[in-house]
Amino acid sequence: MSILPFVHASGSPGQIGRDVGTMLAPAVARHVAAWVEHIGHETGASPAAIRETARLFAEPIRTHAPFLWEELEGLAQGARVPIDDLLLLQARAEVLRAHRTARPTPPALECTTFAVGGRRTSNGGVFFGQNVDLVPFVESFGVIIRQHPTDAPATLLYTTAGLLGHNGLNEAGVGVCANFIDDPSGWGDGLPRYLLSRLALRRETADDAVKAMLDVPRAASRNVLVADARGTFLDAELLRTESAVLTGADDLLVHANHLEAPAFQGCETPSVNSLCRRARLQQLFEERGADAAEAPGPLGVADFRRFYRDHANAPHSLCAHPFEGRNIQTVVSVIGDLGARTLDVARGTPCRNSYATYSLATCREGALSVTMAE
Repeated sequence: MSILPFVHASGSPGQIGRDVGTMLAPAVARHVAAWVEHIGHETGASPAAIRETARLFAEPIRTHAPFLWEELEGLAQGARVPIDDLLLLQARAEVLRAHRTARPTPPALECTTFAVGGRRTSNGGVFFGQNVDLVPFVESFGVIIRQHPTDAPATLLYTTAGLLGHNGLNEAGVGVCANFIDDPSGWGDGLPRYLLSRLALRRETADDAVKAMLDVPRAASRNVLVADARGTFLDAELLRTESAVLTGADDLLVHANHLEAPAFQGCETPSVNSLCRRARLQQLFEERGADAAEAPGPLGVADFRRFYRDHANAPHSLCAHPFEGRNIQTVVSVIGDLGARTLDVARGTPCRNSYATYSLATCREGALSVTMAE
């Protein structure tokens, strides 16, 4: 049984960055090295060329998210790594694509997300979740970070060592998960896509969270599902210069890696993998479980764990494992409870690992709380 490192930091963005960097310094350095090696292997780019490309993203972060730039500077000081290395972690997908000029871009096959509440849940509460599907080495760098900043809501984040954000929730009851979508027009300059989640988590409603992401220039396309404890579910399909927002229906919202907004239909050919995962997760919610004969009923966290362990339609399953032509696996499974302000997290493929529950509740006291589940 293995749980993720759980760290707490408070204060200004710079102080939070320094504290997190100090606590995670060895993992941050290994994480940088892993991405330099991976991008070099995939593209043939030299370490110097990789870092030079990453450096281009400094100005967009400074300009459009100064609090994140301050946190990044603190992180560099605490972890004792050059800030250019940390820029690579923030913009790893953008840097990889910039150097992948001689090879076709692989299909979008990463992550499946949901938000659910109201009549569908056992307590009427709001939950969200994501199976994060990435290259397998990412699993070893996963961390849970709890932040109590002086100028924004406290947050509980899943991310990887040195990356400022991926998914999570805040004390205002806003939850965010983000996954891959492609922009047929390509990628370019702007804020790295992973940092959009942090902009959203500074807001106190789902509507404001989406607006925060629409207000900045984006370097890459990103799908961001946002829910709040009031029961608002939104999915923002963010291309570089265009966007569309889907709303939940009948207390449910599900998304994978293909564009679903009417305005974007015809822009791409969805992958079989994404279509299968999206349809299967919707089916599980409608049937309440893998057994189609099981009577529908209110859902709880145990159901969501079971859904994310599902292997129907393998190899195009919710619990993802590598197969020929797709070196991708579920590196973490995250389920958020916006009423309790907790994250249930399984490191690696959830079919083989237990979930642990991480709490935001004691954030202001600095105490850390982790409870193991099945």
